Amino acid sequence: MNNLMKMDDREIRQGKISGDPEKVDDFKKKISDEKYLDHAISKLATDLSHYLTK
Repeated sequence: MNNLMKMDDREIRQGKISGDPEKVDDFKKKISDEKYLDHAISKLATDLSHYLTK
C-alpha cells in the first residue's frame, strides 16, 4: 500500500481493466446512474466515518 502512495502517475495511468468483461460493463452501467452513484458515495462516506471514529 505504501508503494501506491509513492507512485507519481497513479492517478493518471491508463491501463487495461482486468476481470470479467460482463461485470465491468455492468459496473459501468451502474455508476452512470446518478442515484446509484449518490448511494455509493453516501455508503462509502458512512463506512469511512465509522472507521475513522473507532
